[in-house]
Amino acid sequence: MNARSPLGHGIMSNSRFLRFWLARTLSLVGDYAFRVAFVTHLISVSGSASVLAAATAALLVPSLLFYLVGGAVGDRTTSRRRVLVMADAARAVVLLLIAVGTQVTSSVLLLVGLSLLIGIADGFFMPVSFSYMLEITSKDELVAANSALSVSRQFGLIGGPLLGGLLVAVVGAPATFAFDAATFLLSGILLMFLTPSGDPEARADRGEPITKLGPAADHEVLTPSGQLRRFGSDVAEAVRYVRAVRWLLIVLSVVTLVNAVFAGVLDVAVPLIMSPEGAEQAQALGTFYAMEGIGALLGAAILAKLTLERLGMALFSMLVLMASSLVAVGIVGGGAPALGIALLYGIGMHVFNSVFPSLLQERVPERLTSRVGSLAFLGFDGLIPLGTLLMGPLVLWMGADGTAVVAGGTAALLSLAALLAPSIRALRASGSQREPIATSSTGRGTGDKEGPDGAH
Repeated sequence: MNARSPLGHGIMSNSRFLRFWLARTLSLVGDYAFRVAFVTHLISVSGSASVLAAATAALLVPSLLFYLVGGAVGDRTTSRRRVLVMADAARAVVLLLIAVGTQVTSSVLLLVGLSLLIGIADGFFMPVSFSYMLEITSKDELVAANSALSVSRQFGLIGGPLLGGLLVAVVGAPATFAFDAATFLLSGILLMFLTPSGDPEARADRGEPITKLGPAADHEVLTPSGQLRRFGSDVAEAVRYVRAVRWLLIVLSVVTLVNAVFAGVLDVAVPLIMSPEGAEQAQALGTFYAMEGIGALLGAAILAKLTLERLGMALFSMLVLMASSLVAVGIVGGGAPALGIALLYGIGMHVFNSVFPSLLQERVPERLTSRVGSLAFLGFDGLIPLGTLLMGPLVLWMGADGTAVVAGGTAALLSLAALLAPSIRALRASGSQREPIATSSTGRGTGDKEGPDGAH
């Protein structure tokens, strides 16, 4: 599996993907600017690690609740593009309300309450956009496309925090929230005009088979209770599939735990290490996050030169690198050394976020892609609220530095343990071969058969 030139002439010559990439980059810049504004605003108005932990954890709950719904919608809808546009429009409106609300009041409850609505839209956007990739790219473009999207995330991670820190310092948090609203509006416009003749035509133009989606595929008109039963059946089928593919089950199980640690440290401990005074030091926190993005760009350059064969080893080695980086931040504290360590975290993040999605898109049967993708998103984010909440009392007990060391060390040990699993050691590149449809709750993993099937 290789990802040559993620931003070179190859994948970017696909005009549909280029527009999609631009839309995602714009909204990600706004997302990371929002992140700095949200965190530093909370520190300024509350001055409490517990409030910061509870608020950031609460934001994740709506998306977790709606990932499965979004996955089912993505595999049934007649237009995935329309779902993406509606999600962007909804987030733009909510962010404008947040901008107005924070301008007139310092209420933490109002800020968090409105922000929860963004999570609902995220729950639809993420799994649907994951499967939409199959409509705008060919199978042999998937690794390059996912690498380019990971680079897009890093552009957002570099530009967003730096811009967010500057905006908060110069014009305040409300204007930063309004900026995020504008990025979602522009993203929605780009997606709206992505394929004017209809999404299925994007694939027909390339001579690829079209998988029918939505009610038109089975000519069913269901009652609300029938739709609920079908939703349950759709989700159950995806769960059976994941349980039957052993390497996938291990990845989801381990990353569910370590991602909770990563998110908690990055959202609670690191802000208190880098910006203990809140908004007055917003640029220091923004620079740390930006250095993660620069590290990810280095990861993209490295990945572009590699042909990965031992994919299981690559995935978990990157998790070990990320966990060890958090340990190192706790040891050195803030300042320039922490910024250098953030580069290493970004390298691991990019490689993992490029390889794992490509494995799913290549090897999961297409009619299950949105649902299995939604389970992956749910798994990766499922324990983040708990992990973030636990960081509050841990910081009070052992300080932000000590919390980063202990939590990061735990994540490193879990990732190393996963490398002992035969199905992980046997997970190798194998072209675009897909796993068979799972029909029961048990099955064979990657290491048992020929040709087997973003981290925070």
